Amino acid sequence: MRRDALIACLLVMCLLAVCSRAPVTHASARVEALVGPDEVAVKIVLSNVTTSLYELMKSHPEAFNETTVPKAMVKYVEAMKFGEAHYSRTDIEFDDATRSVVLSFTLAGDGVLSFHYNKTTMARIYKLNAAWRKADVSVKSDKKVLLKLNFSSYFGAPLEKWELVDYDLGGGDVRKALYMNSTAENMLDPVWYFILPKDAKFLEAKGDTLTFELPPWPTDLFIASPFWPFLIVVAVTGLAVIYRKASVKLVAPGGGGRRA
Repeated sequence: MRRDALIACLLVMCLLAVCSRAPVTHASARVEALVGPDEVAVKIVLSNVTTSLYELMKSHPEAFNETTVPKAMVKYVEAMKFGEAHYSRTDIEFDDATRSVVLSFTLAGDGVLSFHYNKTTMARIYKLNAAWRKADVSVKSDKKVLLKLNFSSYFGAPLEKWELVDYDLGGGDVRKALYMNSTAENMLDPVWYFILPKDAKFLEAKGDTLTFELPPWPTDLFIASPFWPFLIVVAVTGLAVIYRKASVKLVAPGGGGRRA
């Protein structure tokens, strides 16, 4: 009897140990911000969310739609007086099978992305103001909060604390990227990538600013060339000669007009 009780106790302990090691399913928020020369293409994937939350997001399009997140980010930039910002190409997709939501949009404006020239090489030095990553999104319907994305909590760490990694876009296109896997939430796995343009050279990440360099465009090299003023003079002179010859042909022989 005592032996049976001991065996039963051991079985219970083993069962508890197995249960305690069972994996806990967390929702995830993955953000990919593909930085271009003129804009930033943002893709946000909220996956494995609870059934109740998924139904709330899907059933309240007046509160949660394709413009909800980009609008909050643009308002943040404008409120902080960083400069002009606007969004475009917004989209939202719901996947019932995986309870996932995919948001995509682009951000642009000098409050988001700007550049100046390296006067020696004419390379373009870009500065991405990434402060909009900290724009918290509160989704409300009838003054009731349905959902809150605490981006400032997830990704508020200064960019110098993010990790510089190689990001594979597929097809052999590997780019430099800043990466943050936040541990701010216990039941959420938030991940963010700032992916630099192709051929970009990472320079610095500090505070809210990401600085990188792109090779000069052909037009930039032409403008910087010491020969283009000379080419303009040659072109103007050539046009003057052609105009003069055309004017001579229009004048009648003898320099006269029609006689009565």
